[in-house]
Amino acid sequence: MYTRAEIAPGIHQLRFYDAQRGIGFNQYLIEAAQPALVSTGGVGQFEALWGALAERLDPRRLRWLVVPHFEADEAGAVAAFQARCPEARPVCAAVAARQLTGFGLSGRPHVVADGDTLDLGGYQLRFLLVPWEMHLWPGLVAFEETRGVLFSSDLFGQRLDPTGEQPADLAVAMAPMTQGAVPVRALRDEIYARLAALPVRLIAPGHGFAFPVAGDFQTVAARVEAAAVGA
Repeated sequence: MYTRAEIAPGIHQLRFYDAQRGIGFNQYLIEAAQPALVSTGGVGQFEALWGALAERLDPRRLRWLVVPHFEADEAGAVAAFQARCPEARPVCAAVAARQLTGFGLSGRPHVVADGDTLDLGGYQLRFLLVPWEMHLWPGLVAFEETRGVLFSSDLFGQRLDPTGEQPADLAVAMAPMTQGAVPVRALRDEIYARLAALPVRLIAPGHGFAFPVAGDFQTVAARVEAAAVGA
């Protein structure tokens, strides 16, 4: 069952917790003139997600399906959404586009390169490529520039129930998934430096709690890395 929370004006976190697996999954609706969904969720959750989206808008209006990387919780329901949403197109890096077309999930993904932007109408996404596909090929994170929301996918994710009580310090919970998503410390440091140049006000991961950035971005990253070392 999905629950919903508005984490920034017109941006909604749609989340459910898989108790058997001990992990929560988040998708994000951006209520722009051209509505966007960040991550599609798996096909098994499609109907529940469709119903949750319908509480805010007619899901058939979705225009963009942002796919951070080719994995079931990010791209599993791409074909299901495109079957019902005539104008919806996946937005992804070139590697994910090859997988989507190769597996017959989408014939027309919108491929973005590092630094590309997408004007949604009242909201704008900027894409940064991140090496976390298989073999560390580029996937992406998306930054919504008008509200300062970073859709970080597995970076800063937590194996926590996002509908439960948030711990006072998320760093320990964020460390394993962040380290696993990009398993090379030097690459993570490069990513942190690039993200620190953005005016990030809120981090919205694909798992666990969304949270505001208190202080500067590098402080958040340093706390996560310190927790990883101490774990």
